[in-house]
Amino acid sequence: MVKHSSQYFPVNAVDNDNEEESFSDAERLRAGRLHGILRVWPMLSHGTLIFTSILFFALWMGTPSPHLHDDIPIYSPASGAVESTIVRFNGTLDFPSIYRGPPSPEIDAAWARIAHDVLPTRMSLEEMLKAGEVDSPSKVKYPPEFGGGFMVSMEAPHQLHCLNLLRKASWPEYYGPKDVSFQDTPEVVRLHLDHCIEMIRQNLMCNADVTTITWDWVKGHNIPYPNFNTRHQCRNYEKILDWAVEHAVHIPQSAVTRVKDTVDMPLPPHLMHVDV
Repeated sequence: MVKHSSQYFPVNAVDNDNEEESFSDAERLRAGRLHGILRVWPMLSHGTLIFTSILFFALWMGTPSPHLHDDIPIYSPASGAVESTIVRFNGTLDFPSIYRGPPSPEIDAAWARIAHDVLPTRMSLEEMLKAGEVDSPSKVKYPPEFGGGFMVSMEAPHQLHCLNLLRKASWPEYYGPKDVSFQDTPEVVRLHLDHCIEMIRQNLMCNADVTTITWDWVKGHNIPYPNFNTRHQCRNYEKILDWAVEHAVHIPQSAVTRVKDTVDMPLPPHLMHVDV
């Protein structure tokens, strides 16, 4: 019969109280840690999910949206005048409008109100740099006695001026003899018209309108007909125009002169023989 020492016990032997207590404490400690991890894990996973969601949302907000927004990445002092409004276009062929029809003083007045070729306002050097421009010696500056700053104007009224010029060109018998825009040489008139066509093209492509146009079957037509009476998210032009009028700089034309350090921009070679 084998005599066991007090230091050795068979596998099936019963442990003494101390060793059993020690073994149980270790097991309970490991079980407690595992239980703690299992309790914390859902919180950690949810936290990670929330953080990831916030991160992707922030990245998504920083990317260009396919929807029309009023965010203006290029600085303009008139940005505060931008206000969104929903407008339903009227594309009916014979839609009566104050901007269309045979020439008349009333139609000319309507266009003159919205289509200023030059409605100058003012921009400081800080604002001009914020807009991405540079302080070149060719920039027109207002004299200090008239408040200083740089002469600027907005794109929208000029674009409408260009559209108005094309409208007038479609009525040559009326505007040809009386409008100053058509009193120049044919070469200059053609240059002006082509400039306006190109400016409108660039603007239309820059602000590509993705509003959908539905097509309908119309009585008397054998093919589908487009419905141009569509809803658009627009900018309130009247509010922008009010801002331009309110901030317009009114000084004598004779006061807008070259300052001491002015350097003229070079004239493009193809225009050197044209008096513009």
